[in-house]
Amino acid sequence: MTTIKIGDRCKCTSPLLTDIFWGRVEKLYSLSALVSVDTYQEKDAEKVLELNKRLIVSIATIEQPEKEDTQRNN
Repeated sequence: MTTIKIGDRCKCTSPLLTDIFWGRVEKLYSLSALVSVDTYQEKDAEKVLELNKRLIVSIATIEQPEKEDTQRNN
C-alpha cells in the first residue's frame, strides 16, 4: 500500500463522475482527500466545472500511478 501525500498527482474515481479522473491531492482527512481535478473525460466536464474542479474522494478510490504515468500525464 502506498502512502498518499499532499501534492501527489493521482488517478481517482468518484460516484459523482462517470469515469476516472486525474488530480492533485490538496488536503488529507482521516479516510478521504480533497483533490483538485486537472484531467477528466469530456462527458464529466459540466459536473467537474460545477464542483469548481475540486472533489472530496475516499482514500480507497485513489490510485497512485507509477512515476512514468505521472510524468506522461503532466
